[in-house]
Amino acid sequence: MDAFEQWMTAFWEASVKQRGILTSNKRVVCTCPRCPAYNRCAEETGELVYCITGKSHLCITEDRGCSCTACSLVTELGLRYHTFCQMGGESAQRYEHESH
Repeated sequence: MDAFEQWMTAFWEASVKQRGILTSNKRVVCTCPRCPAYNRCAEETGELVYCITGKSHLCITEDRGCSCTACSLVTELGLRYHTFCQMGGESAQRYEHESH
């Protein structure tokens, strides 16, 4: 089990309140607001940590570049993918790319 899987396991085993705290801790270091694709809509709705929460549902609709690889969460959680705001969170992308 890699770092991301360990974090997700701990996340889902935590209480709802603890999950909120875990997510808030990741939001603090999130670099999404510095990404070229991040826009006013995403800022106003508080969208962050797409790597965990999944793709933007309403705000980010065009590719303006991606800076996910510069985010410390990529290293900390051992993330394999990027462009989370458009392609989906790490869990979704792992599932999609997993050989069946």
